[in-house]
Amino acid sequence: KSGHWSRLEERGVYSGLRLMLATYRLFGRAGFSLLLFPVVLYFYVFGGTARRASGEFLTRVQADPRYAGGLEPGPLWRQSFRHFREFGNAVLDKLAAWSGRIRTDQIVYDNRDLFDSLHKQGRGGLLIASHLGNMEVCRALGQLSVGLKLNVLVHTKHAPNFNRLLQQVSAESHMSLIQTTEVDPATAMQLYDRISRGEFVVIVGDRTPVMSSGRVGWTPFLGRPAPFPQGPYILANLLECPVQLIFCLKRQDRYHIIFEPFADVIYLSRRSRDKTLDDLVSRYAARLEHYCVSDPTQWFNFFDFWGQPVTIARDSFTPSNLDG
Repeated sequence: KSGHWSRLEERGVYSGLRLMLATYRLFGRAGFSLLLFPVVLYFYVFGGTARRASGEFLTRVQADPRYAGGLEPGPLWRQSFRHFREFGNAVLDKLAAWSGRIRTDQIVYDNRDLFDSLHKQGRGGLLIASHLGNMEVCRALGQLSVGLKLNVLVHTKHAPNFNRLLQQVSAESHMSLIQTTEVDPATAMQLYDRISRGEFVVIVGDRTPVMSSGRVGWTPFLGRPAPFPQGPYILANLLECPVQLIFCLKRQDRYHIIFEPFADVIYLSRRSRDKTLDDLVSRYAARLEHYCVSDPTQWFNFFDFWGQPVTIARDSFTPSNLDG
């Protein structure tokens, strides 16, 4: 029986990133790449849960009628190992982004005008992201305009430590990580104030809530119903702000930051609340599915995505349901 994704991700993640960052600084990208291969091989051989999850995901992608290639021919184990290697490369990109070693000419913005139109008006907004691609590269958004500030909601209780780590790497970091395993009314008001000042809040839409009381919606995803959090859309309703989707995909050594319109504002009426939430979850899942089919090896949810242990809570909502 698979456990919740958060139990897998919490294991040594902060201390591990500190060690990797130190190694990257000492040996650079080329040296770190040499050290990365045996680490990836180790986790592939001994990470049964992640290996099986990778195989199921890649099998579903290739069964999708929209799939047009992207995976090298050969047995599934070889494709899955490449999937693991891509995750290792994404770790390198994460460290490069934190260290400011990704050049502006390596970044391509798709639909940038959607984002600029809000920022130039001094309006903030909610950006719904995912674990497809590498959101760390979105630190580059800070280079778009002076004064741009991103507030990234994360589940990890190491968020204060990560913030200190970011400051050590770059004193001019435009990102602030906010721990949201339990969001209280004070945190919700803090986010509202930041958006009112023209800042942006980033939250992922593909991880179910850490708290068992969190709300989820089930929707078809690559041929089988999967659970997605409703928290991002409930939060958007509270913040009363524009909502956009954001993806960051690496293609031919360039990073494509993609903006998509989602909603000018999300309003949840008492009468149609559940239906509206289900529709929003389905719309997000459909766009995520689209990019999964086009860039499958950049999917970094290495757990049983369709068989997650979740509790559906439709009877009430408290701010603590916003995790995920």
